[in-house]
Amino acid sequence: MNKLILTLFITIPLCGYSQLSVQLEKMLENDTPLFSEYEQSFYEATDYIFKNPGDLSSNEFKSALKIIDFWKNKDTGINVPTFGSFYESLEPRSNLRYFYMIAITNHILNEKINKDRFLKCVKLPGETFSEQDDVREAQLEGAKILLAYISDNANKIKLNKDAKPYLKAYQKGNLDDYFFEE
Repeated sequence: MNKLILTLFITIPLCGYSQLSVQLEKMLENDTPLFSEYEQSFYEATDYIFKNPGDLSSNEFKSALKIIDFWKNKDTGINVPTFGSFYESLEPRSNLRYFYMIAITNHILNEKINKDRFLKCVKLPGETFSEQDDVREAQLEGAKILLAYISDNANKIKLNKDAKPYLKAYQKGNLDDYFFEE
């Protein structure tokens, strides 16, 4: 009995993401896939990337990226606010802006799927878009996800000098204060 429980503890976490390749194939076989049917897969793909450091060459990592790429330019109802000082600090020729977009998406989907909160991140009349609570939350929490990923040495990611102050603030625990400074 103890061996069965131990085996389940080991294999259940591995099975959670092992289906990304299968989900990708199923999605691509569908002529007109509906996002509502693949929202969970999209979330799992974004989550996989940040929870599997240094796994860049695995089939699951590649499938996760393909799922994200498939949905990123389609109408999913998810608005990803990629702008601001942090976004601009990331080297444009690196993949970090892309990974920041994935991190924001991950936070928005996590809130929707796991907490029943929907961060719309749409312009509200009479408000400045960049100052809206949902936009600020999505950007800050996405930055935290990305910076945690970068902090893991297994990922071997280097930051340019403009982005390093954000990493230092994150590591010191004061990113919340530093992030929106002008």
